[in-house]
Amino acid sequence: MKIAGITWWRNNYGSILQAFALQKYLREEENVDYIIVNQYSKKMASLNNLVNKLKTVGLKKTVQRLIGRFGLKKLRDRVSNLQSFVDNNLVVTDLIFDEDNISALNDEFDGFMCGSDQIWNPSNTRLDSMYWLTFANDNKLKISYAPSIGIESVTDKQKKEIRENLRTFNAISSREESGTTLINKIIGSESCKTVLDPTMLVNRITWDAISDSRLCQGKYIFVYLLRGTKDDRKWIEEYSRKKHMRIVTIPFLDGENLVLYDFKFGDLKLWSATPQDFINAIRYAECVFTDSFHCMVFSCLYHRTFYIFKKLGNHQMNRLIGLHSTLGINSRIISSESTIGDIEKLAPIDWAGVDRKIEERRKISQEYLHSALSCD
Repeated sequence: MKIAGITWWRNNYGSILQAFALQKYLREEENVDYIIVNQYSKKMASLNNLVNKLKTVGLKKTVQRLIGRFGLKKLRDRVSNLQSFVDNNLVVTDLIFDEDNISALNDEFDGFMCGSDQIWNPSNTRLDSMYWLTFANDNKLKISYAPSIGIESVTDKQKKEIRENLRTFNAISSREESGTTLINKIIGSESCKTVLDPTMLVNRITWDAISDSRLCQGKYIFVYLLRGTKDDRKWIEEYSRKKHMRIVTIPFLDGENLVLYDFKFGDLKLWSATPQDFINAIRYAECVFTDSFHCMVFSCLYHRTFYIFKKLGNHQMNRLIGLHSTLGINSRIISSESTIGDIEKLAPIDWAGVDRKIEERRKISQEYLHSALSCD
């Protein structure tokens, strides 16, 4: 069986690793010829990509993203390392597809799969976009695997569009329970199932294999803040002094929301970190401070004590809170106004219980995929 996958798979550690994990699982465990649709240029920076971003996010955000990715040589090296991982590990279509020509894939593939990541969030993609498989013929297998819709309510117009989009899907799933509840309410059934993010779909051995050589020696705190504030970073500095541990960080992760204090923050800055380095830095840390969904995932996989800084927007926090709930973890959310005493009072994480929850959900998720791929 030949399946085309539509997801996000560039510029972001979590996006790249979830795409890698789903492809690896489908090709090795389900024997599916799963190929990711290339909706970008082969180059990380190109005229086509620039024009596309200007159309979708506007001039201001495009300029911010360009500065955040290419403004320093260290950032350009990061982009190059991310692209190298993609080139070496992801099977992607040679041709580039957009809304105008993607229907041609109906001649080549038996079906299509969309997900994971926030590809169904109306703030990020249109409801008539390729990420909803709107181009696929009705006789093609249509599956969603763990997309995040990222909103709590919809307008009547959005409800109608989503219902029509999903009308011909053979199997529907969502990454968050809140998304599943919303989708089921929209379609008027219990057809949508909650499944794990692909990074947890595969066994930890997959991640051990690419992160086994220790990157940072000694005891350290790993900080991975997509946004956050200067105050958040200064709070972590105080924590590190009291715990006598170095800070390892990856600076400037969100090009649209650069925190200039990142130039000063951290004892070891992994400016050009590869996806393998990202996992490795979590794997060997004493503890982790983050506002990232996927950083939290890998902290759980490697039993690293973690603390979550709040992000703006309910839909951003819902992903983190939802994962807490899924894995049976009490809230780890803190702020720069918390005291060190506050976080020391947090109940320790029951890692044996987390492992059981992941294994239970992994089995459900794998069964969902197997059943979905067996649909006539």
